[in-house]
Amino acid sequence: MFKRLACGVAVVVGASLLSVGTAQARWEQLGCRKVGFLVDRDIVPVGRLEGRYEAVRLSVANNAIFLNDVKVVYANGQMDDYPVRTQVPAGGLTRAIDLKGERRAIKQIELTYRSRPSFKGRATVCVMGNT
Repeated sequence: MFKRLACGVAVVVGASLLSVGTAQARWEQLGCRKVGFLVDRDIVPVGRLEGRYEAVRLSVANNAIFLNDVKVVYANGQMDDYPVRTQVPAGGLTRAIDLKGERRAIKQIELTYRSRPSFKGRATVCVMGNT
C-alpha cells in the first residue's frame, strides 16, 4: 500500500523494502582462489564463457589482503587493467568495478596484491559478476 506524504513523496507501507530509482544488482560467483602471501600474483580462472557481465567485485575471506590491481581477461583475449589499490578486510568486498564496453564474457581474473613478508597465512578471494 502506498501513502502519499505532504511533500509529494510516496512511501511503501506494509510491504518489503524496494529499491527506489535503481535496479537491484544480480551478483553471481564466478570463481574462487586461495591466495598465499609469499607471491604477489594469482589467477582466478572463470571459464564460464556463456555469461555476460557488466561489472565485477571481489570478496575476501579468512585474512585481509591489499589489492593493487585487477586484470580482467575476456573470452576474446582482450584484457583491461583496473587499479584497485585498497586494503580489503577479511569478510569484506571491493567496490564494484565497471567493465569497459558492453556486457562481456570473462575468461579469467588476474590479481596483483601486496605480499606480506614472513607471513604464512592465506586468504580466499572470490570473484563475483554482475549480470
